[in-house]
Amino acid sequence: MSLRNPERGLFSVKGLIFTLGLIASFIFVGTLYGLIIRPGANQADLANSYGVDVGSSFSSLFVILKDYEQQICISLFLWGLMILIYKFILLNYEAKTLGRFAPESEGLDTEPEVDLLAGARSITRERAGTLSAEIDSKSQQHDLHNKILPYVMARGLERYHMTGSVPEATETIMGRLEVASEQQESELSMLRYLVWAIPSIGFIGTVRGIGVALQRADEALQGDISGVTSALGVAFNSTLVALFISIVLMLLIHLLQGGQEGLILRLQTFCREQLIDKLYDREETAIREQQTEDKEQNSASQDEARNER
Repeated sequence: MSLRNPERGLFSVKGLIFTLGLIASFIFVGTLYGLIIRPGANQADLANSYGVDVGSSFSSLFVILKDYEQQICISLFLWGLMILIYKFILLNYEAKTLGRFAPESEGLDTEPEVDLLAGARSITRERAGTLSAEIDSKSQQHDLHNKILPYVMARGLERYHMTGSVPEATETIMGRLEVASEQQESELSMLRYLVWAIPSIGFIGTVRGIGVALQRADEALQGDISGVTSALGVAFNSTLVALFISIVLMLLIHLLQGGQEGLILRLQTFCREQLIDKLYDREETAIREQQTEDKEQNSASQDEARNER
Protein backbone atom coordinates (compact mmCIF):
# COMPACT_ATOMS: atom_id res chain seq x y z
CA MET A 1 0.00 0.00 0.00
CA SER A 2 1.40 3.42 -0.90
CA LEU A 3 0.27 6.99 -1.12
CA ARG A 4 0.26 7.50 -4.86
CA ASN A 5 -2.09 8.45 -7.62
CA PRO A 6 -3.88 5.20 -8.56
CA GLU A 7 -5.49 6.78 -11.62
CA ARG A 8 -2.61 6.54 -14.05
CA GLY A 9 -2.63 5.36 -17.62
CA LEU A 10 -4.78 6.04 -20.62
CA PHE A 11 -7.49 3.56 -19.63
CA SER A 12 -7.89 4.71 -16.03
CA VAL A 13 -10.85 6.91 -15.08
CA LYS A 14 -8.61 9.95 -14.88
CA GLY A 15 -6.97 9.09 -18.19
CA LEU A 16 -10.32 8.71 -19.91
CA ILE A 17 -11.51 12.06 -18.58
CA PHE A 18 -8.34 13.85 -19.68
CA THR A 19 -8.34 12.32 -23.17
CA LEU A 20 -11.72 11.01 -24.26
CA GLY A 21 -13.47 13.59 -22.08
CA LEU A 22 -11.76 16.42 -23.95
CA ILE A 23 -12.61 14.88 -27.31
CA ALA A 24 -16.19 14.15 -26.27
CA SER A 25 -16.74 17.70 -25.03
CA PHE A 26 -15.59 19.20 -28.34
CA ILE A 27 -17.74 16.75 -30.32
CA PHE A 28 -20.82 17.37 -28.19
CA VAL A 29 -20.50 21.17 -28.26
CA GLY A 30 -19.71 21.09 -31.99
CA THR A 31 -22.86 19.06 -32.65
CA LEU A 32 -24.88 21.44 -30.48
CA TYR A 33 -23.57 24.40 -32.44
CA GLY A 34 -24.16 22.73 -35.81
CA LEU A 35 -27.74 21.68 -35.07
CA ILE A 36 -29.11 24.38 -32.78
CA ILE A 37 -27.00 27.45 -31.99
CA ARG A 38 -25.68 28.56 -35.40
CA PRO A 39 -28.94 27.84 -37.30
CA GLY A 40 -30.82 29.78 -34.62
CA ALA A 41 -28.33 32.68 -34.81
CA ASN A 42 -28.52 32.78 -38.62
CA GLN A 43 -32.30 32.81 -38.46
CA ALA A 44 -32.23 35.69 -35.97
CA ASP A 45 -29.76 37.67 -38.11
CA LEU A 46 -31.92 37.12 -41.20
CA ALA A 47 -35.03 38.24 -39.35
CA ASN A 48 -33.27 41.36 -38.06
CA SER A 49 -32.05 42.23 -41.54
CA TYR A 50 -35.69 42.35 -42.66
CA GLY A 51 -36.74 44.26 -39.58
CA VAL A 52 -38.71 41.34 -38.11
CA ASP A 53 -38.70 40.83 -34.35
CA VAL A 54 -38.26 37.12 -33.63
CA GLY A 55 -39.43 37.70 -30.06
CA SER A 56 -37.35 34.93 -28.52
CA SER A 57 -34.73 35.27 -25.79
CA PHE A 58 -33.05 32.15 -27.12
CA SER A 59 -32.41 33.90 -30.42
CA SER A 60 -30.43 36.64 -28.66
CA LEU A 61 -28.51 34.00 -26.74
CA PHE A 62 -27.71 32.14 -29.94
CA VAL A 63 -26.37 35.35 -31.49
CA ILE A 64 -24.06 35.86 -28.49
CA LEU A 65 -22.78 32.27 -28.59
CA LYS A 66 -22.49 31.71 -32.34
CA ASP A 67 -18.76 32.42 -32.91
CA TYR A 68 -15.88 29.93 -32.78
CA GLU A 69 -14.21 31.48 -29.72
CA GLN A 70 -17.33 30.94 -27.67
CA GLN A 71 -17.58 27.38 -28.95
CA ILE A 72 -14.03 26.62 -27.82
CA CYS A 73 -14.61 28.25 -24.42
CA ILE A 74 -17.77 26.23 -23.80
CA SER A 75 -16.02 23.01 -24.86
CA LEU A 76 -13.16 23.66 -22.43
CA PHE A 77 -15.65 24.55 -19.71
CA LEU A 78 -17.50 21.28 -20.22
CA TRP A 79 -14.18 19.40 -20.01
CA GLY A 80 -13.24 21.25 -16.84
CA LEU A 81 -16.65 20.42 -15.41
CA MET A 82 -15.97 16.72 -16.00
CA ILE A 83 -12.68 16.99 -14.10
CA LEU A 84 -14.36 18.87 -11.25
CA ILE A 85 -17.13 16.29 -10.91
CA TYR A 86 -14.50 13.53 -10.79
CA LYS A 87 -12.54 15.40 -8.09
CA PHE A 88 -15.69 16.01 -6.03
CA ILE A 89 -16.51 12.30 -6.20
CA LEU A 90 -13.02 11.40 -4.95
CA LEU A 91 -13.36 13.96 -2.17
CA ASN A 92 -16.67 12.43 -1.15
CA TYR A 93 -15.10 8.96 -1.02
CA GLU A 94 -12.31 10.25 1.22
CA ALA A 95 -14.88 11.84 3.54
CA LYS A 96 -16.81 8.55 3.70
CA THR A 97 -13.56 6.76 4.59
CA LEU A 98 -13.06 9.18 7.49
CA GLY A 99 -16.61 8.46 8.59
CA ARG A 100 -15.88 4.74 8.67
CA PHE A 101 -12.79 5.12 10.87
CA ALA A 102 -14.07 8.06 12.94
CA PRO A 103 -17.88 7.88 12.96
CA GLU A 104 -18.20 9.98 16.13
CA SER A 105 -16.26 12.91 14.68
CA GLU A 106 -18.49 12.80 11.58
CA GLY A 107 -21.71 12.59 13.60
CA LEU A 108 -22.44 8.99 12.62
CA ASP A 109 -23.93 6.41 14.97
CA THR A 110 -21.97 3.40 13.73
CA GLU A 111 -19.08 1.26 14.86
CA PRO A 112 -15.61 2.30 13.65
CA GLU A 113 -13.89 0.19 11.03
CA VAL A 114 -11.01 -0.47 13.46
CA ASP A 115 -11.22 -0.24 17.24
CA LEU A 116 -7.96 1.50 18.08
CA LEU A 117 -8.11 1.23 21.86
CA ALA A 118 -10.12 -1.99 22.33
CA GLY A 119 -11.11 -0.95 25.85
CA ALA A 120 -7.63 0.23 26.84
CA ARG A 121 -6.63 3.80 27.66
CA SER A 122 -3.69 3.90 25.27
CA ILE A 123 -2.09 2.15 22.30
CA THR A 124 0.96 0.14 23.26
CA ARG A 125 3.90 -0.53 20.99
CA GLU A 126 2.87 -4.16 20.53
CA ARG A 127 -0.74 -3.27 19.72
CA ALA A 128 0.47 -0.63 17.23
CA GLY A 129 2.00 -3.40 15.12
CA THR A 130 -1.23 -5.42 15.25
CA LEU A 131 -3.32 -2.38 14.29
CA SER A 132 -0.97 -1.51 11.43
CA ALA A 133 -1.34 -4.99 9.94
CA GLU A 134 -5.13 -4.93 10.43
CA ILE A 135 -5.51 -1.53 8.74
CA ASP A 136 -3.25 -2.63 5.86
CA SER A 137 -5.46 -5.69 5.42
CA LYS A 138 -8.65 -3.63 5.38
CA SER A 139 -7.14 -1.12 2.96
CA GLN A 140 -7.02 -3.86 0.33
CA GLN A 141 -10.81 -3.66 0.09
CA HIS A 142 -12.04 -1.97 -3.06
CA ASP A 143 -13.74 0.94 -1.27
CA LEU A 144 -10.68 1.61 0.94
CA HIS A 145 -7.94 1.03 -1.60
CA ASN A 146 -5.47 3.95 -1.91
CA LYS A 147 -7.41 6.13 0.51
CA ILE A 148 -5.46 8.68 2.54
CA LEU A 149 -6.57 7.91 6.10
CA PRO A 150 -5.90 4.15 6.29
CA TYR A 151 -2.52 4.63 4.64
CA VAL A 152 -1.50 7.39 7.07
CA MET A 153 -2.74 5.47 10.11
CA ALA A 154 -0.96 2.27 9.08
CA ARG A 155 2.35 4.03 8.43
CA GLY A 156 2.22 5.97 11.68
CA LEU A 157 1.42 2.88 13.77
CA GLU A 158 4.08 0.91 11.93
CA ARG A 159 6.70 3.57 12.73
CA TYR A 160 5.70 3.57 16.38
CA HIS A 161 5.86 -0.22 16.50
CA MET A 162 9.36 -0.18 14.99
CA THR A 163 10.88 2.67 17.00
CA GLY A 164 8.66 3.14 20.04
CA SER A 165 9.07 6.89 19.49
CA VAL A 166 5.95 9.05 19.56
CA PRO A 167 7.73 12.04 17.91
CA GLU A 168 8.82 9.85 14.99
CA ALA A 169 5.29 8.46 14.63
CA THR A 170 3.92 12.01 14.72
CA GLU A 171 6.39 13.14 12.07
CA THR A 172 5.44 10.18 9.87
CA ILE A 173 1.70 10.86 10.13
CA MET A 174 1.87 14.62 9.63
CA GLY A 175 4.43 14.23 6.85
CA ARG A 176 2.20 11.83 4.93
CA LEU A 177 -0.79 14.16 5.34
CA GLU A 178 1.28 17.05 4.03
CA VAL A 179 2.29 14.97 1.00
CA ALA A 180 -1.37 14.11 0.38
CA SER A 181 -2.28 17.80 0.57
CA GLU A 182 0.45 18.74 -1.89
CA GLN A 183 -0.67 15.97 -4.24
CA GLN A 184 -4.25 17.23 -4.21
CA GLU A 185 -3.00 20.76 -4.83
CA SER A 186 -0.86 19.69 -7.80
CA GLU A 187 -3.79 17.89 -9.42
CA LEU A 188 -5.63 21.23 -9.71
CA SER A 189 -3.01 22.58 -12.14
CA MET A 190 -5.01 21.68 -15.27
CA LEU A 191 -8.11 23.39 -13.91
CA ARG A 192 -6.12 26.51 -13.11
CA TYR A 193 -4.75 26.45 -16.65
CA LEU A 194 -8.31 26.33 -18.01
CA VAL A 195 -9.27 29.34 -15.89
CA TRP A 196 -6.40 31.21 -17.55
CA ALA A 197 -6.91 29.82 -21.05
CA ILE A 198 -10.64 30.51 -21.40
CA PRO A 199 -10.42 34.31 -20.92
CA SER A 200 -7.37 34.34 -23.19
CA ILE A 201 -9.40 32.70 -25.96
CA GLY A 202 -12.12 35.29 -25.36
CA PHE A 203 -9.57 38.08 -25.78
CA ILE A 204 -8.42 36.47 -29.02
CA GLY A 205 -12.00 36.79 -30.24
CA THR A 206 -11.96 40.43 -29.15
CA VAL A 207 -8.80 41.14 -31.12
CA ARG A 208 -10.18 39.31 -34.15
CA GLY A 209 -13.46 41.20 -34.01
CA ILE A 210 -11.78 44.59 -33.67
CA GLY A 211 -9.45 43.73 -36.54
CA VAL A 212 -12.37 42.85 -38.81
CA ALA A 213 -14.17 46.04 -37.76
CA LEU A 214 -11.16 48.14 -38.73
CA GLN A 215 -11.00 46.39 -42.10
CA ARG A 216 -14.62 47.39 -42.74
CA ALA A 217 -14.21 50.97 -41.60
CA ASP A 218 -14.43 52.17 -45.21
CA GLU A 219 -17.87 50.55 -45.51
CA ALA A 220 -18.99 52.47 -42.43
CA LEU A 221 -17.76 55.73 -43.99
CA GLN A 222 -19.95 54.98 -46.98
CA GLY A 223 -22.95 54.53 -44.68
CA ASP A 224 -23.08 50.74 -44.30
CA ILE A 225 -22.27 50.01 -40.64
CA SER A 226 -23.64 46.46 -40.58
CA GLY A 227 -20.20 44.90 -41.12
CA VAL A 228 -18.60 46.98 -38.35
CA THR A 229 -21.36 46.26 -35.85
CA SER A 230 -21.23 42.56 -36.64
CA ALA A 231 -17.44 42.48 -36.10
CA LEU A 232 -17.71 44.45 -32.85
CA GLY A 233 -20.39 42.01 -31.76
CA VAL A 234 -17.87 39.19 -32.17
CA ALA A 235 -15.34 41.17 -30.12
CA PHE A 236 -17.59 41.91 -27.17
CA ASN A 237 -19.57 38.66 -27.14
CA SER A 238 -16.47 36.46 -27.03
CA THR A 239 -15.08 38.36 -24.04
CA LEU A 240 -18.45 38.34 -22.30
CA VAL A 241 -18.89 34.58 -22.63
CA ALA A 242 -15.27 33.79 -21.70
CA LEU A 243 -15.29 35.94 -18.55
CA PHE A 244 -18.63 34.54 -17.41
CA ILE A 245 -17.40 30.96 -17.87
CA SER A 246 -14.13 31.66 -16.06
CA ILE A 247 -16.03 33.15 -13.10
CA VAL A 248 -18.20 30.04 -12.77
CA LEU A 249 -15.22 27.70 -13.20
CA MET A 250 -13.13 29.59 -10.64
CA LEU A 251 -15.97 29.41 -8.12
CA LEU A 252 -16.18 25.63 -8.51
CA ILE A 253 -12.40 25.30 -8.19
CA HIS A 254 -12.43 27.30 -4.95
CA LEU A 255 -15.22 25.11 -3.59
CA LEU A 256 -13.21 22.00 -4.45
CA GLN A 257 -10.01 23.40 -2.95
CA GLY A 258 -11.86 24.39 0.22
CA GLY A 259 -13.28 20.88 0.50
CA GLN A 260 -9.84 19.32 0.06
CA GLU A 261 -8.24 21.60 2.66
CA GLY A 262 -11.10 20.91 5.05
CA LEU A 263 -10.63 17.17 4.57
CA ILE A 264 -6.90 17.35 5.36
CA LEU A 265 -7.66 19.42 8.46
CA ARG A 266 -10.21 16.86 9.65
CA LEU A 267 -7.72 14.05 9.02
CA GLN A 268 -5.06 15.91 11.00
CA THR A 269 -7.47 16.49 13.88
CA PHE A 270 -8.51 12.84 13.98
CA CYS A 271 -4.93 11.55 13.83
CA ARG A 272 -3.84 13.97 16.53
CA GLU A 273 -6.70 13.35 18.96
CA GLN A 274 -7.50 9.68 18.37
CA LEU A 275 -4.13 8.24 17.36
CA ILE A 276 -1.07 10.27 18.31
CA ASP A 277 -2.37 11.30 21.75
CA LYS A 278 -3.16 7.66 22.52
CA LEU A 279 0.33 6.30 21.78
CA TYR A 280 1.81 5.30 25.12
CA ASP A 281 3.65 2.16 26.18
CA ARG A 282 4.14 1.91 29.95
CA GLU A 283 6.78 -0.81 29.74
CA GLU A 284 8.77 1.04 27.09
CA THR A 285 8.53 4.25 29.08
CA ALA A 286 9.69 2.50 32.25
CA ILE A 287 12.68 1.01 30.41
CA ARG A 288 13.66 4.40 29.03
CA GLU A 289 13.30 6.04 32.43
CA GLN A 290 15.48 3.33 33.96
CA GLN A 291 18.08 3.82 31.21
CA THR A 292 18.07 7.55 31.81
CA GLU A 293 18.42 7.04 35.55
CA ASP A 294 21.33 4.62 35.03
CA LYS A 295 23.08 7.12 32.78
CA GLU A 296 22.67 9.83 35.39
CA GLN A 297 24.02 7.54 38.10
CA ASN A 298 26.99 6.54 35.94
CA SER A 299 27.70 10.16 35.18
CA ALA A 300 27.51 11.05 38.89
CA SER A 301 29.86 8.17 39.77
CA GLN A 302 32.36 9.31 37.15
CA ASP A 303 32.24 12.85 38.50
CA GLU A 304 32.84 11.62 42.07
CA ALA A 305 35.77 9.51 40.88
CA ARG A 306 37.33 12.51 39.17
CA ASN A 307 36.88 14.62 42.29
CA GLU A 308 38.57 12.00 44.50
CA ARG A 309 41.54 11.97 42.15
